Amino acid sequence: MKQLTEEEFDKQFTVVLDAGGDTVRNDYKGIDPDSKNLWTILDAEGSLYAVTGVHRVNRFGYILTEEPWTEDIEAVWCLFSDEENDAEDDGAGGEPQP
Repeated sequence: MKQLTEEEFDKQFTVVLDAGGDTVRNDYKGIDPDSKNLWTILDAEGSLYAVTGVHRVNRFGYILTEEPWTEDIEAVWCLFSDEENDAEDDGAGGEPQP
């Protein structure tokens, strides 16, 4: 499986927004599950990765790209550092907690 950084992914593929203007879709309804333009965003160890095709385990959502993929690819979608993960787990950062 080919691996890409977030920057490499952005140079090679253009994400298609859904009707609401969102990047990540909750499902792939109306899209051929065998489409070479369909990707799954996976949550792995607190970071998000885009992988080719449809996957259900650890699924965060789906994206479509204008350009089809031609081989199995895993790309960084959103890489969180350990400090960011710890802050999220503690409720620190983001919106104030009640």
